[in-house]
Amino acid sequence: MQGAALSDWVRPRVLRAGDVVGVCAPSGPVDAAALDKGVAELESLGFRVRKAEGLLARQGFTAGPAHARLAALRGLFADDEVNAVFCARGGAGAAGLMSHLDPEWFRARPKAFVGYSDLTLVHLYLNRLGLVTFHGPMVAKELATGHYDRESLLWALTGQGAPYHSEDGDLLPLRVGEAEGRLRGGCLSLLAGAAGTPWALDTSGEDAILFVEDVDEPPYRIDRMLRQLRDSGALAGVRGIVFGDMKGCSPGLDADYTLEDVVKEALDGLEVPMALGLSSGHSTGPNVTLPFGVQARLVCGAEDARFEMLAAAVL
Repeated sequence: MQGAALSDWVRPRVLRAGDVVGVCAPSGPVDAAALDKGVAELESLGFRVRKAEGLLARQGFTAGPAHARLAALRGLFADDEVNAVFCARGGAGAAGLMSHLDPEWFRARPKAFVGYSDLTLVHLYLNRLGLVTFHGPMVAKELATGHYDRESLLWALTGQGAPYHSEDGDLLPLRVGEAEGRLRGGCLSLLAGAAGTPWALDTSGEDAILFVEDVDEPPYRIDRMLRQLRDSGALAGVRGIVFGDMKGCSPGLDADYTLEDVVKEALDGLEVPMALGLSSGHSTGPNVTLPFGVQARLVCGAEDARFEMLAAAVL
């Protein structure tokens, strides 16, 4: 599975009030009450919602057998009335779909795809095809609870408002510098787990800003996964790295080191600006929507850092 040339990246069509958005569950099983709340939130944003077949199915730790989850995902992408695809939740299970995806079929049907966590694998796959995707809130999670950044979601999908940028004090600089590049990334454990697969993160031949987040991973695992990514060559084109707020990933209070120490040691010698604290994915703050495949900038000074999107995510 070859990556797309830099000039080949495709942005999805802009969403407008009244457009149909689909909801599917490529990974874990979905709570019905939470799903209803999330659907109501999407409707309050002005969209009509179409639920995929078998959305509330359960099999083990997944939302039904792999062939059914794949059919649901493909069905929404194939439906000409559906303008965007939202995932109901993460969990686990997307890995069982990956080898059955058809690159040319998806390349011919570019649509906004929204999710995070286990859906990092789907982001990687679609990004390899040069399709812009959206690391953002899920229907039976943040959209159900309101724990998401409404402005960044609407900017990303509808073009309304100003491009997302962090505010003063949001980010902790880990290494000074300034960089611009195409935003890539996702959940660290999935990025590391994808190393060696046809859909692995590949930033060679481009300038990239890498976004990395995770939840409840002890620092020794963060260290191992960062080193795995680095040693796999995935960071070849990375010009800057911005971490999420890494919820639950800090060492205990009695530790004589910090998560920042671990990150800087694992990436020692990679002379690019780095910052910590962007509230996207598994986050303590409202979930920010980040468009993968769109130009971004990271500026890190000695005392503060700023991350900002530089271009529209939709056409």
